[in-house]
Amino acid sequence: MTRRTLFLGGGAAALSAQTSKPVNVGLIGAGHRAWAHIAVLKAIPDFRIVGIADPTPEFLQRAAKLAGPDVATYPDYTQLLQQRKELDAVFVVTPGGLHVEPTVAAFERGLHVLSEKPMATSIAGANLMLAASEKAGRILQIGQQMRYTPLYQKVFELTRAGEIGTIQFVAGNLFRGDWNPKSWQVADPGTGKPTIWRFLTRYTGSSLLEDGIHEIDVLNWIVGSRVHQVYATGGNNVLKERETIDHAALVLDYENGVKFQFGFSIFAPTSGASGRQMTFIGTEGSITVEQNQITLRQRGSEPRRVEVANDAPAGLLQQQVGRDLDIGTYRQSVAFLDSVRTGRKPVCDGQVGREVIHISLLGEKSVRERRVVRWDELEA
Repeated sequence: MTRRTLFLGGGAAALSAQTSKPVNVGLIGAGHRAWAHIAVLKAIPDFRIVGIADPTPEFLQRAAKLAGPDVATYPDYTQLLQQRKELDAVFVVTPGGLHVEPTVAAFERGLHVLSEKPMATSIAGANLMLAASEKAGRILQIGQQMRYTPLYQKVFELTRAGEIGTIQFVAGNLFRGDWNPKSWQVADPGTGKPTIWRFLTRYTGSSLLEDGIHEIDVLNWIVGSRVHQVYATGGNNVLKERETIDHAALVLDYENGVKFQFGFSIFAPTSGASGRQMTFIGTEGSITVEQNQITLRQRGSEPRRVEVANDAPAGLLQQQVGRDLDIGTYRQSVAFLDSVRTGRKPVCDGQVGREVIHISLLGEKSVRERRVVRWDELEA
């Protein structure tokens, strides 16, 4: 095993051999995404879940059943932080608009934090999280798990090795169905009616922060330059009874001249293989990612499939805890364990998290204001 493999999320067995002392973890938030985290944490022997907090009884009960009888439950995350003195770290798995407060509180307790994406729903919120992490001297990792998947790591390696020359254009999309109807509901401030939280800007920030952000992050990571400006169009063509948009098309200009195109829709439940695609076009060829497969096309050569290994523990990804359980979630947790134990900077640290929400928020701003927006139009 190489240092790079361990750093990027592989090698749970090697980490386990380093020390027998478990890392005691609490979960703040017990919804559908938390269930996947629980399955992963239980599959890594060096983690021990000691407590879960969530104000919604049915979600808390489901999470507790998955976690096991020895795990304490709390209706308020402050009780978890105050009462579980053995905590080393927390996973913040609340809606995106509720990440900042518990993250800052955890750092004030001296804990490490893995916060789900989006890091926050504003740059100001992200800055508060970064400042709290730096003051505490503790790890802040953001749950953008696609960077940890072998599939996208391989694409990154191929592009950095010059297999397609110099990247000039990238394109991607996420075409999916509507948000989970069984998600947490909260009172709509306008109508007072119970509403799925992802319909409300206060909790989501933007649909482009809640989903699509994974694909935007991977495309931006592989481009490896700074965004100059963004133009986006979109709105609510089909799903109108909500604040958050149901589709968007983005074009990004980078300082190195690369162009970035991204399509997003949440009214496309039957997209099939076309639901998530990425293409990277360089001066000497292209790479396409579709249906978890990589195709490399180089000038003068036939297209070839690039094989990628899956190193998840046997049976983990077959557990019935919802669609959120994937190889990236497992590997990012192993990477977080490594960072907690060694102090090593995470691949997806707070700076990475802030950069991608900056892009998504610029896209939202462009949609709303119907104009090109520059990178410096949002606070740094």
